[in-house]
Amino acid sequence: MNLLAVLLLAPWFAVLGWIYWRTAPTRFATARGFDIAALAGAVALSVAGMGLGLQVEPAGHHPIIREIVASLIAYKGFLLVLVAAWFWRRRASAAVSSGS
Repeated sequence: MNLLAVLLLAPWFAVLGWIYWRTAPTRFATARGFDIAALAGAVALSVAGMGLGLQVEPAGHHPIIREIVASLIAYKGFLLVLVAAWFWRRRASAAVSSGS
């Protein structure tokens, strides 16, 4: 039950991961290894965020708030890693292209 929200978000995570995989520039040799590490890191941070969110005590609120907060933290963690990795790859690709 604790990871139910991550399982429910998994299809959307798969779509976002596929978009990242298809749009990240692939001009340097270790690109795919970096992509795999970024996707694995995004999933790991998402699961960790879910665990953190499930520890929230909904004082005065309905208990479902715990699942909502956990889902939001998991989603934001996943996006944070993918967006950071995408910009990192874009910057590294530009540096390789310019010869720096």
